[in-house]
Amino acid sequence: MRINQRWFVWIILMLCIAAIPASLIDQKKSAGANDEESESADFFVNKMLKKDRIKVIRLEGMIVDKTDSSILPSKTGSASACTRALRKAAKDERIKGILIRMNTPGGTVATSQEITDAVNAVKAEGKPVYVSMADMSASGGYYVAAAADKIYALPGSITGSIGVIMHLMNFKTLGEKVGIADVVIKSGPFKDIASPYRVMTDEERSILQAMIADSYDQFVTSVAKGRKMKVEDVKKLADGRIYTGRQAKKNGLIDELGGYDDALDALQAVCMKKNSLSDKLPVEDKADSSFLSNLLESANGTNLFTQNHYRLSSGFGAEEIVSDYFMSKLYKQPLWMLQ
Repeated sequence: MRINQRWFVWIILMLCIAAIPASLIDQKKSAGANDEESESADFFVNKMLKKDRIKVIRLEGMIVDKTDSSILPSKTGSASACTRALRKAAKDERIKGILIRMNTPGGTVATSQEITDAVNAVKAEGKPVYVSMADMSASGGYYVAAAADKIYALPGSITGSIGVIMHLMNFKTLGEKVGIADVVIKSGPFKDIASPYRVMTDEERSILQAMIADSYDQFVTSVAKGRKMKVEDVKKLADGRIYTGRQAKKNGLIDELGGYDDALDALQAVCMKKNSLSDKLPVEDKADSSFLSNLLESANGTNLFTQNHYRLSSGFGAEEIVSDYFMSKLYKQPLWMLQ
């Protein structure tokens, strides 16, 4: 008999949770017997959080403002978690610098802008913000990265894809074949704009195209400001195409080629100089690859980058990243314009 994978994950998770009380009792007994010889890991974590430090914040997966109704905790690198962490970091005087570790194909316009605003809030407090791109930091991911003080990418990282797209489908012909008629009662002529059950009018197309153009202008302007480039120069690169890290470096879209350690070392040097320090700052990186963490991600269905969910498509003239997982959840999100 084959056991459903999701149920298997839940069973293992419940067993782990059930084991916690016993472990806490044992820990309490051992601590009471020999308090001076051992201290819990939490003590050291809390002690470090009281010190000046560099904080690593992760941005992973689709950049969408999604509220998870699951009882399980949300993924650490989600867009909402990233925004919250940046806002807290801006107010925390003990955090001297931020490194954003990024691995995302992009997302919605507004959520990308919200994270960008949070990055700017950290910079406004005089704290340097560096970005380290992993496999991919494209479209909305690049929107966020462009606001940072410095961007590091690996030679083979995928970035760029500066542009905005709206995906629409039309089922009018299919509906006529199977005998489905669309009946609409609306308060205004454009209340059912982009309806999949009828042909789009020229006026409706103009309205939607104007929205795309305005969002594109916001994107390009933000990149030009963050990268200290002329808008005209950004537009030459902002036709939706993607770039490797090496190509991006050549075109001025990133600052340096290098990985996580390179970006962190550079940020350390800047923070030490800025704060007149002789020793390196401790680094707070809560990335957790523990067994329990992997179980939580598996149960939530959010472990996007460890499975083959992504494929490349170029049917509309610009590179697009399509996620089977994301498309299965698309009906829950009011996603029209994606970056």
